[in-house]
Formats: sequence, structure tokens, C-alpha cells
Amino acid sequence: MAHTTNLDDRLFRAAALFPACAYGADIGADHGRLSCFLLETGKCQRMCVADISAPSLAKARTLIAERGLSDRADFCVGDGLSVLPRPAQAIAILGMGGRTVSHILLDGKDQLRGAALILSAHTEMMEVRKALAKLGYRIEKEEISRAAGRFYVLLYAAPGLEALTEKQEMLGPRLMETNPEHYRDYLAWRIQLAAVKRSEEGKKELFWLKEEYSRVCNGSND
Repeated sequence: MAHTTNLDDRLFRAAALFPACAYGADIGADHGRLSCFLLETGKCQRMCVADISAPSLAKARTLIAERGLSDRADFCVGDGLSVLPRPAQAIAILGMGGRTVSHILLDGKDQLRGAALILSAHTEMMEVRKALAKLGYRIEKEEISRAAGRFYVLLYAAPGLEALTEKQEMLGPRLMETNPEHYRDYLAWRIQLAAVKRSEEGKKELFWLKEEYSRVCNGSND
């Protein structure tokens, strides 16, 4: 194939976290660029390309057809993991709010069957981390992407037990351990967002973010 689908930094990092597998799933696929890339590069032999919106899925269907990959894709309109036509070895859920992602995971726990999870949320990543702990999943990797003028956390999780503190749920256990690329700028960005919150949880978040930012600035490898 002459070229592969162009991905922004967020989707490129998601694709890099996605393990090679016989059957993968992209839940909330929208335009289908991630699914198309995974099929083009041979990382996934077959994909479930799913979205709750039929018009959105039509965009993915058109893109994948243009690349001659339709025979390796199952297009599924529906909500969450209930659309999976067969067990997937890896599942991506991106581009939604954290509460939505957590509900998809918890409501679809019987469909997970030990699949690797590649997750990101525009908001409330804390809720995603809480859901993973309830499901018996361990966060193996966390990365930060900067795309479209904002930051995103992407994570890779696999079956395994891990007890997280509230601070780890809020800030990200692997982010705190590894100080990844963009981490300092990400913390500064979150501090600005948290500064306008007036709830007790917001005040706690702001305190922990400032504490972590100070740690990173005073001796991290960032």
C-alpha cells in the first residue's frame, strides 16, 4: 500500500500502545482513522469498527473502503461493548468523557474477557482509573499527548490487581512514576483548570497538582 492513514499525535500514540492481535476493536471509532491505520500496518488482522452514531460510522466505512480494507472490518452500530461480534484481544475506547468510558467498561465487563485496553478521555480520567481497579485491571503504561491545542492522557491496561490511592487515581500512577514527555506542561495546564473549581474535591486536586508540579520542577528527569 502506497501510504498509511495520517494520525494526529493522540491517535498515533494510541496506535503505538495497541498490541498486535488477530482481532481488535475500536469503540467510538468516529472517522475510523485509528482502525484504518491498524489494519493498514498489519497490527490487527481484523477490526470491529463501532460507533453509536450511524452517520459517524459511515465516515469510517468510506475511509476503510477507499483503502481496500473492508473485507477485514466488521462495522457495528450500537452502544458500548455490546456490539462486539466476537471476543477481541485488544480494545480502544477514545474521544469520550471519563464517566462515559467508565460506564462502557463496567456495563460491558462480560465482553472484556481479558482484552488489553487502550483508553483516553477528554475529561475525568480519574473515573476511568477507578473503573479499571473495579474490573481487576492494572494500568501498565500512561502517556501524554498534545493535540488540537490541549493535552490528553492515554493509558494501556491489562488484567492484574492494583490498589490505587486517591492521589494516584487523580494524577495517574504511571505518570507520577515515569515523568513522561509533556508531563510538566500537562501539570501546569491542569493547575489552571483546577484553580477555578470551588468544590472540596477541586481544592484537593489543585493541592496535589501543585505538589506534583513542584516535585517535577525540583528534580525530575522531565
